[in-house]
Amino acid sequence: MELILIRHGMTPGNLERRFVGSLDQPLAPQGEALARAVAPTLPPVEHLYVSPLTRCQQTAGLLWEGVARTTVPNLRETDFGPYEGKCHAELQDDPVYRRWLSGELSVGEPIENCNRRAAAALEEIARDCAARGWKRAGVVAHGGLFMSMLSQFGVPRRAYYDWLFENCGGYRAELTAAPLTLTVTGAVGKVRE
Repeated sequence: MELILIRHGMTPGNLERRFVGSLDQPLAPQGEALARAVAPTLPPVEHLYVSPLTRCQQTAGLLWEGVARTTVPNLRETDFGPYEGKCHAELQDDPVYRRWLSGELSVGEPIENCNRRAAAALEEIARDCAARGWKRAGVVAHGGLFMSMLSQFGVPRRAYYDWLFENCGGYRAELTAAPLTLTVTGAVGKVRE
C-alpha cells in the first residue's frame, strides 16, 4: 500500500521559528493558503490518518476535502518541555539549551518515546489499511514525528535530521507491514528549496 506523508501547514509559531511541539496551534493564514495551493498537486487517497492536533486536522481537511479520517493519537508531535513556544533567540544564552541542541542531554520528551509512538502509529496504520483493503492513504502529522518514523523504517536509510519536511511537504512511500518498512518513492507537496 502507498502512504502519502505530509507535514501540516504553517502555524503562527512556525512562522516565528518557535518550538511548537505539543502546543495545539491552528494554522496561520499563510498555512491555510499553502495547503490550498498544494492540494491540487497531491494524488487522491482513500482514507486519512491524522494527528489529533488542530494544525494537522485543518491541513488534512484542506488537502483532501471530504475524505474520511481517523485520528491517531500516536501521530502527535514531540513535546519540547520547557522550550515549547520559545525560539532560538530567546534561548541561545541558556547553557542547558545549548547542551540539548548538541545532543548532550534530553529536555522534554525523550527521542526514544517519539520513536516508540512513531512505530506504534505506523503499525496501526498498516493494520487498518490492510484490514480495509486500502491501496493509498494520506498521513498528516508533524516534522519531528515523521523524522522519527523515517529514520527507523525509511528506505533509503537516512539519519533523523536528513528527513526534514517542509510545511505541506512530504513523501510518497510504499508501506510493507512485515518487516515494517517505508520505501520512499518520491517527494510530494512543497519540496525543500
